[in-house]
Amino acid sequence: MERTQASLYLYARAEEAGRKPRSGGALRVGLGSAGLDIAGCIDEAVDRTVSHLAYQPIETGTYNVCFTPEAFLSLIGAFSSIFNARSVLDGVSLSKRESIGETLAVPFLSLHDDGLHPGHISAAPFDGEGTPTKNLCLINRGILKSFLHSEATARAFHVQPTGHAGLGAKVSVGPDWFVLGTSEGCSSGNTLDQSTEKDTFVLIEDLSALHAGVKATQGSFSLPFDGWLVKGGERISVEAATVAGDIRTVLNSILHLESNCEVTHRGISPHVWVEGLSITGEA
Repeated sequence: MERTQASLYLYARAEEAGRKPRSGGALRVGLGSAGLDIAGCIDEAVDRTVSHLAYQPIETGTYNVCFTPEAFLSLIGAFSSIFNARSVLDGVSLSKRESIGETLAVPFLSLHDDGLHPGHISAAPFDGEGTPTKNLCLINRGILKSFLHSEATARAFHVQPTGHAGLGAKVSVGPDWFVLGTSEGCSSGNTLDQSTEKDTFVLIEDLSALHAGVKATQGSFSLPFDGWLVKGGERISVEAATVAGDIRTVLNSILHLESNCEVTHRGISPHVWVEGLSITGEA
């Protein structure tokens, strides 16, 4: 198998006298350098940076939160051990062997791992063990349907391997490319839209410190974020704050999945609205 991949990451930083430096970044990936949207990457990095210059502190409290596609996929990825059969066997997952068929999320949510999706630049037709890659349904109508398997974990569960093995010092199991959306035949929850919503909410653009702020075996997280407090349609950049919660509560507190799904370097997802998350502002 041969493949060429190119990536471009631009990071802008701005400083104002007497104010904290603010920054923003943008990423583009393609099958070659000719396929990179350089101008769009520049514009996005600049726009993100400028949008955070007029920052203000946020009051500690409970807010409805809208996650951008990239931010929500980052959160799902941090808790991917829920779907990892190797983690289940090792006892370091929130799931158990008998968890298949249990309700994990709101009934209108679906989640697939689709390593062959056309939007996945790094797609490979097989995993490290040679098992063909396929589109695997992990959650449908809120119910946990499958785990990610290697050949060894598949034997332990008496199922077929799913094409998610990686070869290193030992065989690992990991996701390829998440595709999150509304379950077929279901409505997407409440009707919420960032441009028209008049109630106050927090729009989270990016999550930080995922390696330190996530306790995957407990389900809890407390993560610094970049984003805005939105009041009456006006965006106010948040100076510094953390969002905290439990992934199981988050998945069952989703209010709405917006209709427009975006292709990101992490996968595909719409903007995701979640009810009542704890936001702690800088003291």
